Amino acid sequence: MMINAIKKIFSKKKPAEESFDFIQETSDNPNFVTEPAKIQRLLKAIESDSGLCMIELEGSEQTYNSRIIDIQENKKIIILDELMPDSGNQLLQQCKQLKLSTYLNNIHLSIALSNLKAEHAQGMGYYKAPFPRRIYYPQRRKSPRIHLNTHKLTFQGTSNRTQFSVGGTVIDISRHGIGIIIDNTIARIQRGDQLSHCILILPDHSKIHFDLIVRFAKPYHNNRTKLIIGGYYSEIKSSKEQKQLEQFFALTERSEIRKQKDT
Repeated sequence: MMINAIKKIFSKKKPAEESFDFIQETSDNPNFVTEPAKIQRLLKAIESDSGLCMIELEGSEQTYNSRIIDIQENKKIIILDELMPDSGNQLLQQCKQLKLSTYLNNIHLSIALSNLKAEHAQGMGYYKAPFPRRIYYPQRRKSPRIHLNTHKLTFQGTSNRTQFSVGGTVIDISRHGIGIIIDNTIARIQRGDQLSHCILILPDHSKIHFDLIVRFAKPYHNNRTKLIIGGYYSEIKSSKEQKQLEQFFALTERSEIRKQKDT
């Protein structure tokens, strides 16, 4: 396997420090994560997600894709796959710095990486970069995600890309999105897909109609037929349904807070 082959032959060169950052926020912005242990956890979470990341290069208006294929915790090194399309690789080897953006837990984050070094293993290319000193990650304290342990909500929708119906069970919810376990044998949902004509059935049997933009999709507990997807509402069909969803979330959030106080 390509990733395993690359992991076996990483060099031991000491990582350099980050010197390039074209994220515009100031360093004291509370939306930045700066604690090394938290940075490492975020990087590991991105690697585990295995999703494509958007790459921006200074001086280029084109966007590229890549993925984090390994995190070397002891060496504080990130291993990044080659860029797609391939034209980005020549530019990256010249500037040796990039901005990586992706979604984690439905939250947009971005990372400036510098001092990238191109490597090859068994004919396959990749890049090594030192851990960043900070990650822009605006954690959603105003809209937390609540795991649904008590209520079992059902979901259905239609993939715009494949036109297949999608059904599943909601496992967590926030004011802006949901996480769902679905059967992936037919739907083949991918990150970036839009699901239309979605219906979420609340415990009181009221129905919320909306469209959903998929921000992550990955196997559910190594199950080949089950997939966990997360996304955000792109359009709730009426203000009444918006209010119903807000009320359900508020009740669920209060219930969760009470449980935490009792434990």
